[in-house]
Amino acid sequence: MASIIGWLRLGTRLPLVVSLVLGGLATVVLVFPALRRAWRDRVVAGWSRALLRACGVRLHERPADGAGTLAARRGGHMLLANHVSWLDIFLILSIAPAHFVAKAEIARWPVLGALVSRVGTLFIERGKRHAVHRLNRRIVEVLGDGRRVALFPEGTTSDGTQLLPFHGNLIEAALHAQATVVPVGLRYLDGALRPTDRAIFVGDVSFVASVVRVLSAPVIVAEVHPLPPVEGTTRQMVAERARRAIGERLGLAFDDEIPEVVRQVRAQGDGR
Repeated sequence: MASIIGWLRLGTRLPLVVSLVLGGLATVVLVFPALRRAWRDRVVAGWSRALLRACGVRLHERPADGAGTLAARRGGHMLLANHVSWLDIFLILSIAPAHFVAKAEIARWPVLGALVSRVGTLFIERGKRHAVHRLNRRIVEVLGDGRRVALFPEGTTSDGTQLLPFHGNLIEAALHAQATVVPVGLRYLDGALRPTDRAIFVGDVSFVASVVRVLSAPVIVAEVHPLPPVEGTTRQMVAERARRAIGERLGLAFDDEIPEVVRQVRAQGDGR
């Protein structure tokens, strides 16, 4: 019975999601060129909220003491978030406009990739050093223009129970631009506010399979936790302080502190 209800949810939500994605793509192609940036930001935020609702995702922003909401922070700054799901981007865009740094593979996702590409996402070809240097220069320009840049310094998704090491290469741009760096914790819960794996996009799970898991779920509660800014004299210091802040806020394990045998078992379970 549960599986039947799940398929019914999928059948109800999928047409809404497809309509939103196609409508969003038409909007960014036909309407965005005539809009000012402030209006584009409003459209993206409204569309992202609608997409989350259509997916059955309830969004809650829970700032830590002294952090404030994401939208309230002004001036060029960088958000560093843990990475769990393809939904992560839309959680943040629902709350505050941002230029995301994402792996180039996302641009090749069916339809959704084209949409993300047209809303200011900055793509990087992983493993190419010259690409990092070029992107850092671009990030400095965006931050200097007073805009917000968001990235996932783990470089890939995790299973939501642990934090992988944070890579500091692109954080160099924030130091160069003297921009504030704000850690952001993301997590997904079920309707009873217990951790859920329905939104997780990790290992060998395909994008289509992940979408099906999300759309067939009873409800997914997504929490966004803005944290106080972190500082440091090196990119490695900033990265580690942001990582520790997120891990402590969400109660996550740190991958480099997990026994190797446990890590291997988890990797086998993920199919990696």
